Amino acid sequence: MVEILLSYEVGINLFVQSILFILLSVAFVNTAFILKNYNQNATTQLQYTLEKRSYLILSIIKISLIIKIILLPFFTYTLDELSNIIPGAMCAAGVISANPYGEPLIVLKIFLVILTMLWLTLNTQDLLSKGFQYFRAKMWFFEFLYILAILELLLELLFFTNLTTLNPVSCCSTLYGSAEALNPLPFQISILELIITFYITYIALMISAYFKKRYFLLIFSLFFAYLSYYSIVYFFSTYIYQLPTHKCPYCLLQQEYYSIGYLIYGSLIIALFYSFKVIIFKFSKNDFHYVILFYSLFLFFVSLNFLMYLIVNRTLL
Repeated sequence: MVEILLSYEVGINLFVQSILFILLSVAFVNTAFILKNYNQNATTQLQYTLEKRSYLILSIIKISLIIKIILLPFFTYTLDELSNIIPGAMCAAGVISANPYGEPLIVLKIFLVILTMLWLTLNTQDLLSKGFQYFRAKMWFFEFLYILAILELLLELLFFTNLTTLNPVSCCSTLYGSAEALNPLPFQISILELIITFYITYIALMISAYFKKRYFLLIFSLFFAYLSYYSIVYFFSTYIYQLPTHKCPYCLLQQEYYSIGYLIYGSLIIALFYSFKVIIFKFSKNDFHYVILFYSLFLFFVSLNFLMYLIVNRTLL
């Protein structure tokens, strides 16, 4: 454990997360006080003081949340670096699965990034609106984000402090074994059925976004994200690695594969953000074209190597 905590990348993660937690804690306490006493129609000295304080608090929240977004790719980089000192780990897959806190942590971090982007959107719209009509909404939204930030910090501490260089972990070949042998796919479907469903769901997404059907967009976005994970791991990744037995969602982030994973996962996260944005916020009714754009970019990045392999070799792996 000591060797893990002394790692340069782990130290940066924990240090920055601790500083951000302190800043967000200060913002949380002040936000609670502002929500309790804020009265937009009042002309008292207290109201004037609260308005001045809110500008400072909102600046702290905004900067802290932007840094949290930046920390997500650095966290994945940290996992990859730790695979060099943890026995058995060939990439981030072995590290993240080394204890029960890793996978919930990475899911929470992605969820937090999407929620953070939504908060930044709401904050920007509030500052542009007349009379700051979303002021209370964004303050309560931040209070919820702070609770998730506490959970994230606790999980991160538990994750790093429960890593060890003494016990070997499983590599990605073991974790994501042969789909044909064990069939880890949902509903016991085949690879072919998975990929057909994946592309059909994408088409349904595009139709929902084009005709601005919010409820269908929500359903298909969640289902598409679910299918995307299995499609990337058990089909598309094998064409990126050019090896049918190599199935891993984390090796895509390595330089050996031109870090294409950052483009794949980044475009999917942004697509999900815009999907939730147009579903939740009425002022985002004209952003459906961004939903179409980023889902299409994701499909392009994830399908590129598969299509190139098919064109060059005229056969499947």
